Order: sequence, then structure tokens, then C-alpha cells
Amino acid sequence: MSPTSLARCARALSARARRAARSGRDAGASALEWAIIAAVVVVAASLIGGAIYKIVQDKSSALEKCASVAVGTACS
Repeated sequence: MSPTSLARCARALSARARRAARSGRDAGASALEWAIIAAVVVVAASLIGGAIYKIVQDKSSALEKCASVAVGTACS
């Protein structure tokens, strides 16, 4: 291999390494962004799930309380 082709090969490999390093930083930032978005979604789903669970529990206890009352009487 001649010195000029070796230098050309080294420049090409160096440019390729720089491109890979640049795109690697973007991929890491993108993964971090997705992790933050996923965490926000999990927290929101937990809060919404907790609110729905509380509503269902309240309605269930009200239904159980009214189920033991005779027909025609008021349920409080």
C-alpha cells in the first residue's frame, strides 16, 4: 500500500469515526428523552389509575350499603 492511499484510508476512517461519535451522542440523548417521557407516562397512569380505583371503591361501598336496605326505603 502506498503512503498516499494509506493516508487517504486513515482520513476516511477518521471521518467515519467522527460521524459515528456524533450520531452516538444524538442516540444517547434520544434514549434519555424517551426514558423521561416513559417516566412521565408511568406517573400519569398511576395517578389516573389511583383516582379511578378510589371512585370505584366509593361506589362499591355505597352499593354494598344500599344493598342491605329494604326495597322502598331511602338509602343514605
